[in-house]
Amino acid sequence: MPQRQGESVLSGPFSIDELVALARRESFLLQAAQAQALAARAGVVTARAYPNPELELLAGSFRPRAAGGTSGSGSALAISQRIENPRLRDARSAVAGAAVQSAEINVSVVENNLVALIKERFFETLRREEERDVSREELALTEQIRERIAVRTRTGEGARFDLIRADNEVAIASKNLELALGRVAEARALLKQLVSPRLADNFTLAGDFYRSTPQADYAALRDAVLSSNPELRRALAETARAERGVEVERQSVLPSLALRLMQDTEPDMRSTRAGVAVNVPLWDRRRGPIDEARANVIRNRSEAEQKRFALAQDFEAVWRRYQAALTAVQALEGGIIRQARQVVDIAEAAFRFGERGILEYLDARRQFRLVRADLIQARFDLYAAKTELERLAARDIKGE
Repeated sequence: MPQRQGESVLSGPFSIDELVALARRESFLLQAAQAQALAARAGVVTARAYPNPELELLAGSFRPRAAGGTSGSGSALAISQRIENPRLRDARSAVAGAAVQSAEINVSVVENNLVALIKERFFETLRREEERDVSREELALTEQIRERIAVRTRTGEGARFDLIRADNEVAIASKNLELALGRVAEARALLKQLVSPRLADNFTLAGDFYRSTPQADYAALRDAVLSSNPELRRALAETARAERGVEVERQSVLPSLALRLMQDTEPDMRSTRAGVAVNVPLWDRRRGPIDEARANVIRNRSEAEQKRFALAQDFEAVWRRYQAALTAVQALEGGIIRQARQVVDIAEAAFRFGERGILEYLDARRQFRLVRADLIQARFDLYAAKTELERLAARDIKGE
């Protein structure tokens, strides 16, 4: 999203709550949903409006065809007012009111999904920054190893092959750092796209990837999914709207009335007439629209029940994903990382004293990198699963 002239650029550092608050004020997605709700409220005014009267004015000239007739100009004025069935108007207003409720719930749907996506991309950015820091650290250590091997090669203590291998490791570490920097820029761009165009391209985040382990309450979240999820509430609101639509079609069958008042002015006379026009539902009993409205009710009820079932299944699947990520994090932080670090330290000491070659040391470092990458991935999976659980339970909707 382009930066508009005159807008201040925000560089941070931003916490996750600050980004969410900024998105609630400036997100175009949320503004579009709110505008749709305003349009639905305007529909209530339209549904309650009375029909306008119709005015018809005709003018012409009269020429007698027989002798003695009067010639001149004349005119005809007609006013008609349609009298609407009060029950039809009430039913139409009820449909418009249900549309407002659905549109307002849709704002909650958009807000809930937006906040969850911002959180996920926030943790994705932290993950990419952590990978960048690891890559920088790895490059610095690899360069130190390369310099140490270069010294040993120049003094004749080391083989030329070890230096070639070390140069290759430096090139790989440099390439990994470049890739990590690109992923950080991409993650920031995706996060900025959700929040606000006023964010600087290199904005920073205030978050610690290892600060805590996200905890979740199974029973509380599951109950909230079936009672507070806005997508389910929207489906139920659409069902109520469809049910009111059936009443609109039923009331449309009743005859409609129109009061008419006419005045004809001729060269030698003026006549005034009043009457009632009745639309008699003789041939069209609106069976098609009524059956269609009933079918819409059945469809919306089925979709609401399917949404309820799908949400329950989604919650169970995400909960299992959360438990798996939590187990992985606890296992990695509970000993695997420490053991991998000890292996690296032992291999480094053995290499320094000439007891082991460069291959054993590099292999130990490679295994340590893989374990650290597993921890970063497991922590991100844990944050992402917790975010999805909160999205399903609608924990981040304002006012919930």
